[in-house]
Amino acid sequence: MRISTQQMQRNLTSGLRGRMAAIARAAAEASTGRRVRTLSDDPVDAAQIMRMESQVRDIDQFRRNGTFATTKLATEDIALTTVRDVLQRAKTLAMSTTSSNPGDPGRLAALASVRQLKEEVIALGNTRVGNEYIFGGDRSTAPPFQADGTFVGDGNTRQLAINDGVNVSLTHSGQPLFTDAIAGLEDLIQQLQTGTPAQVSAAIGDLEDATQQVMQIQSETGARLKDIQDTSAALARQSAALLDRRDSLRDVDPAEAIIKAQTEQAALERAYAVVSRVLQATLTNYLS
Repeated sequence: MRISTQQMQRNLTSGLRGRMAAIARAAAEASTGRRVRTLSDDPVDAAQIMRMESQVRDIDQFRRNGTFATTKLATEDIALTTVRDVLQRAKTLAMSTTSSNPGDPGRLAALASVRQLKEEVIALGNTRVGNEYIFGGDRSTAPPFQADGTFVGDGNTRQLAINDGVNVSLTHSGQPLFTDAIAGLEDLIQQLQTGTPAQVSAAIGDLEDATQQVMQIQSETGARLKDIQDTSAALARQSAALLDRRDSLRDVDPAEAIIKAQTEQAALERAYAVVSRVLQATLTNYLS
C-alpha cells in the first residue's frame, strides 16, 4: 500500500501535536505540582478527588459546629458554677442568721445580701453568647428572665450536628434550672422578712435542692463537652486521612515531574529531527 506524501505529512503533524500536548501536560504538572487539575486529566481519579473534597468540607462544617457548641456549653458551665457559688453564699447567710427579730441589723443585712444574690442569679439566667440568650430555649433573641425572676423563655433546646447522624444539645433551658434557684432565694427572702429562725433554716432545704439540680445539669454539660472533644478529634483524623489520599491522587512528586517534563522535551526534539529528515527526503525526491 502506497502512502501519499500528504498522508505522511498529516501523520507527522499529528504526532508532533501529540508530543506538544504531552510536554504541555508535563510542564503544567511540574509548575503546579498537580497531576489532576481538571476532570479531563483523569476522570476516575478526578471523581474520587471531588468526592473526598466534598467529605472534607462536610467534616469542616461539623468541626465548626462543634466549636460553636463548645463555646455555648462552656459558657453555660461557667454560669452554673457561679449559680452554685451564689446558692452557697445564700445558705451561709441563712445559717448565720439566728435572731428571731426581723428588724435585727444582722438579719436585715442578710436580707439585703440575699436580694442581691437573687438579682445575680437572674442576670446569670440572661447570659448571652453573641446575640443569643443561651437559657431561653428557642426564644433566644430576648432575655428569658424578667427583672422579678419570671421566666418568659421556653423549654426547648437547640441541637446541632457535630458528625453525620450525631447531634448535641447546645444548652439547657432556664426552666426549671434557674427558676428553682430563684424560687429558693425568694423563699429565703420571705423567711428573713417575717419568719422564725427555724423557718429561715428550713429555707436552706430548697437552696440545697436547687444546688443539686445545678450539679446534675453541670454533669450533663461536661459529658456533652467530652463527646464534642472526642468527636472533633476523630473528625480531625478522618479529614487528615482523606486529604492524604486526595493528595496522593492529585499531586505529583516535584522531582519526578521535572524529569518527566525533561523527557517529554527531549522526545519532542527527536520528533522534530525525524520530521525534518523525512520532509527533506520527500522534498529531494520531489525535485528529482
